[in-house]
Amino acid sequence: MASAPAEPDRAAALGALRSLEATEARIERNAKREIEDARGKLVMELFPVLDNLDRTLEAAQQHRSEAALLEGVRMLRAQLDGVLARYGVEQIDATNQRFDPTLHEAIGVTAVADPRAHGVVIHQAQPGYQYAGRLLRPAKVIVGKSARPSQRASDPFWR
Repeated sequence: MASAPAEPDRAAALGALRSLEATEARIERNAKREIEDARGKLVMELFPVLDNLDRTLEAAQQHRSEAALLEGVRMLRAQLDGVLARYGVEQIDATNQRFDPTLHEAIGVTAVADPRAHGVVIHQAQPGYQYAGRLLRPAKVIVGKSARPSQRASDPFWR
């Protein structure tokens, strides 16, 4: 007698398992579709940037004007920054900030007379970027290095 109720329980469990698997597959399909939609939107927003770059290059060739080219490139840079900002990408401005190896990549050091500039970013060669609290690319920087040996000995940055 005990075996009869077990059969409907097993069928119900199998049905629930199939339903769960179908739900998981649907969620995965939806997530993939959302990612592809977001990528598509990003690409669509980049097309005008590419178009404007082409127009800038064409105008610079026709007018042989360096000022026009420079202004066009500046406008393109601002336009691209705007697209990235709308997608949540943040630019890291490292200049005059304390060197942070989690955000910056030191590509060089330069001697500084002021001991307060020791371990501080003197020049940013390339900006870094973050997205959703995650580092996409570190800022490439040149860091100040005090000429005073006693300063370096007490700073863990230079060990």
